[in-house]
Amino acid sequence: MIIEKGDITNPSGNAIIYWRIKGNTALFNNAEIIASNFVISPLHFKNEILMVNFPPVIVESYEKLLEIAENNGIDLIKGEDIYIPDDVVDFSSFYKSQIEKYNSVIQEYLLAYREKNKGGIATLNLPQLLNQAGELMENVRALVKNRAKRELIDKKIARLREIQRYLNSEMRGFDLAGIIRVLDKPNPEVDRLVELYRQKWYAIFLENYEKAEELKKEIMKLEESLCS
Repeated sequence: MIIEKGDITNPSGNAIIYWRIKGNTALFNNAEIIASNFVISPLHFKNEILMVNFPPVIVESYEKLLEIAENNGIDLIKGEDIYIPDDVVDFSSFYKSQIEKYNSVIQEYLLAYREKNKGGIATLNLPQLLNQAGELMENVRALVKNRAKRELIDKKIARLREIQRYLNSEMRGFDLAGIIRVLDKPNPEVDRLVELYRQKWYAIFLENYEKAEELKKEIMKLEESLCS
């Protein structure tokens, strides 16, 4: 997650995520930016986080978007570019079909906001720790694909083992042992495993245990296949 304005260790709870439009920009009168605002309440209902996610809107320029964020104390998150095919005529439907790509960004922000309100040094560092673990896994995958030197790969994995020891002692469920065993394999299915691990962490942290259990089963099945 790329926060261009704000601090992931102290999120405001009011954030805008924006995407640059590529491709069929004529659908939006040649606009370049689409943005969506979401607001998290510090209040909970039956231990569930309350959040409002507003529909996406066109913003005339990045400068205008930054001005809005600065004037209102809103965190600004950069999303990936959105490539819109020429045959798309209804952006609302297209956006809904694409939103799954950005759920992990929103979940990561939710995780950080929840930790901010728990307090405590160790818990305040947890979002950063999980984010670093995810980045390290992706770094290792990139090194493997580029056939980098073994010592570079081992260095990244060693850092992951350090994070694993902390997570195992402080937050069981945010495990790394399984993924570390197969992370340096050239099999492209390992990339899918990395994403499944990240999804499981977020589900556990957000107390969506049913989803976490589903992901755990999918992870175990894929790991078994990769280790056979």
